[in-house]
Amino acid sequence: MGKAIKILVVVVVLLGGAALIAASYYFGPVIEANQRGVVLTGSDDQADNLVVLSPGKHYWFISGYNPITSTLVKVDVNEKELPLAEGDDGLPLTDKNGDIVKVEFAAWWRVLPEKAGLSLAAVGEGNAEKMVRDLLVTTAREMAATQDADAFLDGTNQKNFVAGVKQEVNRQLAPRGLEVTVLKCNKFHFSDALKKKIEEIKKANDQIAINKIRVQAAAVAAQEMEELAKGRKRAALQEAEARKESAIMASEAQIVAARNWVEAEKIKAQIILVRSKIKAEAMQVEAQAKEVFAGPEGERFLRYRIADSLADAWAKSNGSGASENGIKGVAESVNELTRPEPETNLHPAAGK
Repeated sequence: MGKAIKILVVVVVLLGGAALIAASYYFGPVIEANQRGVVLTGSDDQADNLVVLSPGKHYWFISGYNPITSTLVKVDVNEKELPLAEGDDGLPLTDKNGDIVKVEFAAWWRVLPEKAGLSLAAVGEGNAEKMVRDLLVTTAREMAATQDADAFLDGTNQKNFVAGVKQEVNRQLAPRGLEVTVLKCNKFHFSDALKKKIEEIKKANDQIAINKIRVQAAAVAAQEMEELAKGRKRAALQEAEARKESAIMASEAQIVAARNWVEAEKIKAQIILVRSKIKAEAMQVEAQAKEVFAGPEGERFLRYRIADSLADAWAKSNGSGASENGIKGVAESVNELTRPEPETNLHPAAGK
C-alpha cells in the first residue's frame, strides 16, 4: 500500500508540473512589437530595478515574470499625435509686446522603448500624454514672450522658434523616458490690426536702417575729411621742412660762395702782387739796360754784340764749307754794324 501511494504522489507531481508548464505557455503574456512589458513587484518599485520585457512570448517564472507576486504592465511605445490647438486657429502665443499670434502646431510623441520602466515609474500609467502637452504649451509660450511678432513673418525665424521649443521640451522629457519626435508649424495667424502694426514697425525699422547707413556714411565722410586734413597738415609740414632745408642749403651755398670769393680775391691779389713784382723787376732790368747801353759807347757795344751773334748764327748754319766771299760779306756787314754813327747823328747839337 505504501508503494502505491508513492507512485500516486509521483504521478500527481508530474501531472501538476506538466499542467503548470502548459498553463505557463498558454497563459504567458505576449508583448507586441509596439509594446514593452514592465514588471511591477509592489509599491517599493524603483525605476532602475524594474524588469522590461521585449516583444515576444514570455513564460511564467522563466522570463522573470511571476504572476503570483508581480504585475505586468504593457506600455505602448508607438508614436502618437498630440493635439495642441485651443480653437480653430491653433495655439495662441503672446509676444513680448503683448500681441497675440496663433500657431497651428503638428506634434507627435512617444515613450522611449529602452526607458519604458522609467516612464512608467516617473509619470505613471496614462499621464504621459498630458505631461508632454503641458510642457509643449508652456515652453512655446515662454519662448514666444521673448520675441517680436514681426519675427514670425520670416520663415527662417519660424523654423528656429519651433526647433528651439522642441529641443527645450526634449531636454525636460529625457529624465522621464519620453520624447517629442516631431514638432512643426503648419501656419502662423496674424490679425489685421497686428499685420498693420507689424507693417508700421517694419517701415520704422527700415527707416532706422537707412538712418544708420546715413550715419555710417557721414562718419566715413568725416573720417575721410579728417584723414584729408591730416594729409594736408602733413604735406604742409613736409613743405615747411623742405623750405627750411632749402633755406639751410642756400645759406650754406652762400657761405661756400663767399668763401670761394674770398679765396678768389686772395688769389687775384697774389697774382697782382706777383705781376707787380715781375713788372717792377722788368722795369728795373730795363732801367739797368738803359743805364748800361746809354750813350755812344753803349750803343756801339750793343751793335757789336748783335753783329757777333749774327756771325755765329751764320757760321753754325753754313758749317766749315763757307766760301771766302761769303765770309767777306759777313765781315763787311759786321764792320758796317760796328762802325760808329757820325757825331752829327749822335749829337746834332755838337756840329753847330
